[in-house]
Amino acid sequence: MGLVLDDIQMGTLLLSPMAGITDSVFRRLCRRMGAGAVYTEFVSSDGVIRSNRRTYQLASFQPEEHPVGIQLFGGNPEILADAARRMWELGPDLIDINFGCPVRKVVKKSAGSAVLQDLGLYREIIASVVESVPGPVTVKIRAGWDESSLVYPEAAGIAAEEGVRAITLHPRTRAQGYSGKADWDRISHLVRESPIPVIGNGDLFEPEDVRRMMEETGCQAVMIARGAIGNPWIFSRTKTLLETGLNPPPPLPEEKLEAALLHCRLEVENKGERRGLQEVRKHLAYYTRGLWCGAKLRQALFQTVHYLEIEGIIREYLDALSKYAAGEPSHFEPGLDEKRRTKEELRGA
Repeated sequence: MGLVLDDIQMGTLLLSPMAGITDSVFRRLCRRMGAGAVYTEFVSSDGVIRSNRRTYQLASFQPEEHPVGIQLFGGNPEILADAARRMWELGPDLIDINFGCPVRKVVKKSAGSAVLQDLGLYREIIASVVESVPGPVTVKIRAGWDESSLVYPEAAGIAAEEGVRAITLHPRTRAQGYSGKADWDRISHLVRESPIPVIGNGDLFEPEDVRRMMEETGCQAVMIARGAIGNPWIFSRTKTLLETGLNPPPPLPEEKLEAALLHCRLEVENKGERRGLQEVRKHLAYYTRGLWCGAKLRQALFQTVHYLEIEGIIREYLDALSKYAAGEPSHFEPGLDEKRRTKEELRGA
């Protein structure tokens, strides 16, 4: 598998693990759109060793998702090693360790980016996980806890010494969260210094961003996170740009909404109507961003409880959009036809 070998393939595009986002359905959509590999939502090592049902659901995947990595987080070397062994039995292509999450509830457990404050513990965790599984282990880190403790060069060296096959750097610090600008110079620095392949991450929202990161930093692979939400086309568009030099236009509104419908349908099939629609709403917010009458469309979609209602609203919207694009008088008022029929029925009565 390219991303974990020393001869990592130039232009490898990876879907970053994101809590509440990169479930099996979204991973499959991104693979269809050209993602070179995908990762599960990050999985609690404590939940794994407790055999928590929800934790195992997060780690489950379908055959068409390969190559797929299971990302684990935690702060105890023995527990992480045990969890990694159990997760390897599920058949992933690699195990990834999360040392980058800045979220408070994770950091409070001395996990995620909190581990970067103790490189001794960081080394113990990596060594125990690498020893526990027969396959490749990768890590994802931040630049450090804050600007006064930038440890990413040392962290990469330790990872290489302990047998990690590739390292992903998100160049913000934990203190930054997701604010400010990702400092790609840190990725450049790590590419020059690291003995193992470096995967770049941070502020990748358009194909041009990916090409620019590769050109400016020298990283051979990138991990796309927020830029893929509601935008799985970023993988196919970026592949075209890297291979041909031509930047394809973004998808048309019709393409976005057809993909949104497919996403909804797959979530319902996978998780049932109530839970599936509840979890897909965050994606719908991104699929509809920037569209004509997008606020009204989102409001209508978020009030639905049935897939057929979503389908009807989107068909109604596309009809109004086609009239608007043709220069005909048109506005989008969700459910207007139904309201009109009700009034006519009342008048008839």
